[in-house]
Amino acid sequence: MKEKKVAREERNKEKLTTGDWVMAEFYSINSLKSSRMHSVIEEFKKQMEGKVEVVQVNVDEEKPLAEFYTIVHIPTYIFLRKGERLWRQTGELGLDKKEKAVKEFMV
Repeated sequence: MKEKKVAREERNKEKLTTGDWVMAEFYSINSLKSSRMHSVIEEFKKQMEGKVEVVQVNVDEEKPLAEFYTIVHIPTYIFLRKGERLWRQTGELGLDKKEKAVKEFMV
């Protein structure tokens, strides 16, 4: 089990630091806000397929990544390109706000 966790964390770290267009969702399975956002992020994944990779980071299991990105509140969303943070927002966000953030940078 620990090997799976380490492999997932390494894979997520790689995607966040080298991915072309990446939306990171930092969440906790114990958070009501994160739970409410689950369907929104799933819809976002479908709409952005082939354009933006969505990386979901469980802050309870991937603490080093959460600490590296200074995640204090969840859910937190960070839009990155090649490791550069372009946009960051915390809290419950509708699909439209995520799409708007992506469109602002993907001109």
